[in-house]
Amino acid sequence: MTDVIHPPTVESPETYLQFGDRYRNSGNMPLALKHYQRALAINSEFAPAHERIGTIQQQQGNAIEAIASFSQAVQFDPKSLEAQLGLGNAYQQMGWAELAITHFQKALEFHPDRFLAEYHCKLGDSLKDRGKITEALASYERAIATNPNYLDGYRAISKVYLQKNDPEAVNAIYERAENYNSELLQATDCNTLGIAWLQKINSIDSEDRSTKEDLESKAIACFERAIQIDPACADAHCNLGNTFIRKDQIKDAILAYKEAIDIDPNFAQPYFNLGIVLNNIGKIDEAIACFQSAIELVPDWVEAHQYLGSLLSRDS
Repeated sequence: MTDVIHPPTVESPETYLQFGDRYRNSGNMPLALKHYQRALAINSEFAPAHERIGTIQQQQGNAIEAIASFSQAVQFDPKSLEAQLGLGNAYQQMGWAELAITHFQKALEFHPDRFLAEYHCKLGDSLKDRGKITEALASYERAIATNPNYLDGYRAISKVYLQKNDPEAVNAIYERAENYNSELLQATDCNTLGIAWLQKINSIDSEDRSTKEDLESKAIACFERAIQIDPACADAHCNLGNTFIRKDQIKDAILAYKEAIDIDPNFAQPYFNLGIVLNNIGKIDEAIACFQSAIELVPDWVEAHQYLGSLLSRDS
């Protein structure tokens, strides 16, 4: 049974705001908007009503309308945390990073004690978009300082170093996360770091085999840790198979690919990778079946079609 929200008996912008909030909290956005507009009919400079309208417009995907409402809220109350954050979010959504930075920084300036880790990260994202990497990293660090359990803060820093092909720095930030909370990292984080170790190999001298073997071992450890955290992480199983191939551990690679397929039969990559391995060891019929499965899942996969065509023409 839905609670009945009775109309206000005293007509004031504050009262209409309260009733608008109650309708919004109950999911009735049209009535919430109606009450906020009634508040503005009494006092057109009532910033909280403008802010609430902006929030609803933003939730409904109307970024331009949201910006207009938030701007009016800020005009009448420049220190409104919600309105400044709303403008920052809306401008960020529109891709206008410089304007987003301005309003996130205003919110931080006026309310440093209420500026959550999430918003330090949002500010960092806009700074990064403008190429201000040092400032972005500082903002991400503030997110972690505000809430050491905020995984997205560690991930944001790791993304910067991933772009720089610096898995050592990524590993360091993940170690910080683990030292604070051993259960903070997820399988996807370990999988991402494993991929970064493999990508690092491409920048190493082709004759430096010992370093490559070290990086491969680090990658394997990451993928195995990802699987330990989440045994159903098909991507980690597939990447583990890829690393085993690099080390000529064919049987281990086959098992890893098959495990990935068992976990997610709709994951095309392990079918393709397994097809290549099976072809290389002479199991042509099984390889054909793998490439056919990959193509069923990704019909426009050109390379899979090429492998399949080559095997079928040889088999005929």
